[in-house]
Amino acid sequence: AIARECGILTDDGIAIEGPDFREKTQEEMFELIPKIQVMARSSPLDKHTLVKQLRTTFGEVVAVTGDGTNDAPALHEADIGLAMGIAGTEV
Repeated sequence: AIARECGILTDDGIAIEGPDFREKTQEEMFELIPKIQVMARSSPLDKHTLVKQLRTTFGEVVAVTGDGTNDAPALHEADIGLAMGIAGTEV
């Protein structure tokens, strides 16, 4: 709901949760990844996997937010990384 209100999630985009993303096969991921606009409740590995695929396989520019040191690999891999610390949810 917040992503829609902010204009991040559009009608043709997909919002997915990390556990659902993690369960996808490689083929399913390749079909799904170009449509993902929001990934919520994801692990640091989920974020890194998505960012790496978007940048290398699909040639996309990627921005990532993170609230902990575990997110550092995804933040580093992204074109734009926003480390929000403990107040990330408030932002």
